[in-house]
Amino acid sequence: MEDSNENPLEEEDKAKTVRQISFKLKREPLTSKSADNENINPENENTKKTRIQRLARTTARQPKKALLVSSAIAIVLSALGPLISGGLELTTDTKGWRSRGTFIANREMQAEVLNLNRFQLFRDDDGSHWKLLRETVTEGYYEFSQRKTAYADPEATDRRRVLDLDGESLDSKANNFSIESYNDGTSNRSLAFEDTCDASWYSNYEEVLFQKNMYAVWKVFPNEDDDAAVSSSALDKNILSQMCEAEQNTMKIMQHNSLCVICSDGSCHPPHSLVFLLRQKMRTYDTSCEDLMELYTSTVQENFTDELLSCTDEYSREFNETTGIPGDMEACPFDYLPNVVDTNFGKDGNRNVRYTSSFFHTTSDDIEPLDFYDFYKSFDKANSETLFGAYNFESSDLTDMASELASNADVNIALASLGLTIIALLIHNKSPWLCLMGFLQIIVAIPLAYFGYSVVAGIEFFPLLNLIGLFVASAIGADDIFVAVDKWNNARIASPNEATTEDIAEIALPDAAGAMFLTTITTSVAFLATCICPITPILCFAVYCGLLVLFNYILNILIVFPALCQWDTWQQNGSTSRFVDLRNKKNNTTEKADDEMEEGLDDKTSIKIERKHRILLRIFNQIDKFRWPLLVACLVVAGVCLYFALQFPLPESMDVRLLPASDPLELHNVWKDNLLNMDLWKPVAMVYVLFGLDTGDTGAENNPDSLSKLLLDDTFNPSSEGAQLYLRDFCDSLFGQDFAIQLDMCAINEFEIWLEDQSSLVTPSTAYSDNCNAAAALPVPESAFDSCIIAWSKETVNISVLQENGKVRVLIITGAVDLQVKSSLGEIGTMWDDFEAHIEDQSSLAPEGVNKFYHASFMWWYWDGSVQMTKTATGSGLITLGFASLVVIFSSKSLVLTLVSTVTIFFILIASSATLVGLGWELGFLESICFSILIGISCDFVIHFCHAYKHFEGNIDSQLRARFAVVDMGPSILAAAATTISAASVMLFCTTPFFTKFATVLFVTIIYAIIGSFIFYIVLVDLFGPAEPTKMFDLCWKSIVRKKEDEEIVKNDSSLVASTRPSMIRRSSVKRTYGFDEIDFDEIEKDNNGNRQSKRASLAQSISIKYFLDLDGSVDDSEEEKSNL
Repeated sequence: MEDSNENPLEEEDKAKTVRQISFKLKREPLTSKSADNENINPENENTKKTRIQRLARTTARQPKKALLVSSAIAIVLSALGPLISGGLELTTDTKGWRSRGTFIANREMQAEVLNLNRFQLFRDDDGSHWKLLRETVTEGYYEFSQRKTAYADPEATDRRRVLDLDGESLDSKANNFSIESYNDGTSNRSLAFEDTCDASWYSNYEEVLFQKNMYAVWKVFPNEDDDAAVSSSALDKNILSQMCEAEQNTMKIMQHNSLCVICSDGSCHPPHSLVFLLRQKMRTYDTSCEDLMELYTSTVQENFTDELLSCTDEYSREFNETTGIPGDMEACPFDYLPNVVDTNFGKDGNRNVRYTSSFFHTTSDDIEPLDFYDFYKSFDKANSETLFGAYNFESSDLTDMASELASNADVNIALASLGLTIIALLIHNKSPWLCLMGFLQIIVAIPLAYFGYSVVAGIEFFPLLNLIGLFVASAIGADDIFVAVDKWNNARIASPNEATTEDIAEIALPDAAGAMFLTTITTSVAFLATCICPITPILCFAVYCGLLVLFNYILNILIVFPALCQWDTWQQNGSTSRFVDLRNKKNNTTEKADDEMEEGLDDKTSIKIERKHRILLRIFNQIDKFRWPLLVACLVVAGVCLYFALQFPLPESMDVRLLPASDPLELHNVWKDNLLNMDLWKPVAMVYVLFGLDTGDTGAENNPDSLSKLLLDDTFNPSSEGAQLYLRDFCDSLFGQDFAIQLDMCAINEFEIWLEDQSSLVTPSTAYSDNCNAAAALPVPESAFDSCIIAWSKETVNISVLQENGKVRVLIITGAVDLQVKSSLGEIGTMWDDFEAHIEDQSSLAPEGVNKFYHASFMWWYWDGSVQMTKTATGSGLITLGFASLVVIFSSKSLVLTLVSTVTIFFILIASSATLVGLGWELGFLESICFSILIGISCDFVIHFCHAYKHFEGNIDSQLRARFAVVDMGPSILAAAATTISAASVMLFCTTPFFTKFATVLFVTIIYAIIGSFIFYIVLVDLFGPAEPTKMFDLCWKSIVRKKEDEEIVKNDSSLVASTRPSMIRRSSVKRTYGFDEIDFDEIEKDNNGNRQSKRASLAQSISIKYFLDLDGSVDDSEEEKSNL
């Protein structure tokens, strides 16, 4: 209670100050005649101020200079990044999606270097190439599908076309084509088929199935799980008719653009398909599709189906799985190939063909797959309710091209999200000036982060994944801007009328910088924690986005705060420009506004500013009213979500696809696996057993094109008799296992057969007679082994034996396992375990000199990527969660708040994960990345509320603290959430799955972060929050360092409102926010209980006045209440 003997003039001054706190005034700057200024000594202005407070005041004195210098430096550094690094080159393929530096990766890296240089090493007679590989890092990245070419031809180059992204879009030409433009009503052929085309092509499986031929995969609808699917087949008359028409229309497009092999009459070769086999059966090559279908009666269909069943059975039965060579087809009446039926045709009496294909003859030196990109979208896909066709090549050229163009289009969508951010900034700040400066911060942060990425971190590789950084910069940058502006406005509202821009800067900058620093380092660590992932694109993404978050924070301090100082100066000088504030009206002068305020009139602008607080107070009142039911509901939801979150499945395949599943190129990739030819010639995974190589990776792990130096095992010596016999028996032992497939005879066994043959000859070869010491079998005398086996390898050109200067350096055994890229991860893992266990057993039995061998396979490397991603998701998640807990405990200095914050973050995490499980997601590459980022984003709102909750010093009810947290940080949090959700919504329209999945994670996380922070966190602190959050920490700190600052009482400053200028007042957290002098709660504790409650009630009353509250927390909107102030 106030002293009754207090001077009435002082009471009047206090009432006036409270009124000034309640309304936002348009103030004039203080003049030199101000009474307050007369009591201030300028020399003492910076005494007892922190460094950041002095920096704030300095910036506020010359905001234009600070803004210009900061912007200039940032822009110069932004330009230096691309200049020093040689320019930004975006990689839009799947390059680099494999692990580096792991146990498996180090093995495979040496196998990769060896195989890429195998022919050069075999032909090296002077050791120069061996020396080169040992001293320099091999360059070049090859996908699994490119390995056959890369290994077979060491001089193979990348034929992938480079796009001119500034030129005409490649698919714009396709819009000029239509099937109707080629349909002139004439027949496609004028002479008999046998007289015009090479009919032998259709029976040559290698020419049809394994060359550069465009082919369509046809799928019959409805799907197999529908009731009508029982009677649907590609052999049905209506479906076969559609296929025939589609083939004819597509051939016309190809013929017009010279994209097919031409027959002598100028027409394209007809494709190998069911339609062609039917024509061959009916001997009607030149008839139209309509006439052909007239001949295709139900009897013919039955007969044709029976013949296909017979051919399929014979082809499958005679096919040699070991050699991949089909047997003789004696009973089949036409040029049958297994591409015309699916794998289920003929099984269990099935007579329906659900998948089939049409192979067009496009193999020519003058035709490349990329030549089709401008036209393939115009090919006739049937596109009916019963049939759809997807066109592509076996190679990935078209898919890579489409991915590149799609990512280019997604960049434009990213720019659209920046546009939404600008709109959000303008709506929230209501100032074009602040909007412009905020936009400058976000835009400059992108190239500035690239400067740190390329110049400081020295990373050259810039993967497609990094484009997500555009959305990160937009969302997180806007979050920082909202916090800075709101902190400034809160400081201006809560400060006395005489406060200058320097005074406000001194309050707002430390407060906002501290709040933003906590969320910045948490989010940045969430990204950087993903750097533990040994997969290059993910590591690069983590570094770039982490730098983006940091530079957004730095630029917010260096650009947005000087801009705020300048904005406030304009406002205090009475600016009426709408560029400064959209709410300014030129016909309202500053003097008029001041006169109105002196009369106690309400300011409409002030009401608009306070309305958001009113809404949040109503929300808090409802949360507080139903806090116990809400707590129970949150706990029940958390339990259910935890159950489903633990069901997060691993993916069946780690195949990285850059196009959406609905894209025809992706449909082709999926549907083709159902064809019988893909099952018969399914690729096997090569496995190399390597003797003479060490493991390791000496290349740049952040550059996929940088492989490694060749690391040799200097202890390798196969010349001893024991080593020779061991190697001879090794292959029989290995390929006697069920999991290993022998492709060729092992070199050492071929060598022994050669010895036997040569020893029996009267005149053996010179290689034998000069080097083998008349050996007839293994073991060869130790002194002659190297020269003998090297001579044999040169004579037979066996590149499994590699020598350097007359000594065997590497011995390679090549086998395979029955695995494909699309095999399940469980199958690959099981196969790896079996192979590794056998190799370890054999290694333990091997004699010295040949006991350090190991096995390597691209399939193991591929599988290792998934293993590492799972470890990354777990490891980075724990790092982020642990760091977030440390941030909370050091910022709040409260174990209770730390526990509450951690529980809330965990709630957001499991709720988001459960939702993703419900959406059918698997824990793949991108999902694992998002997992750790999800934690970082979910921390932000909770940390903001925690920072606001402990804002007051001393003993304050948890309900009042929770209410203040909602009102103080709620606007910034909701504005940031709205901006992030808007950006995520825009990202959902992207084509690349990377972006759409990230958008989904971002969207889901923000929704649950709002629910978790506004409901779960506020309920927990309302019920269980400490009244003195830092009490235990303060007591411990005092006992350790024996500080006495908290025991000092501010003398001559006990009135409610200070008579001196704010810059000379020692303020507590309450003072900084509400304009009241510091209340010494230690002194309060010494008073009796009644005085303590009275002062707490007085404080609550003051806070209630600011927000037009009654003591019970209800909102009073009446004019009478406001007039009573």
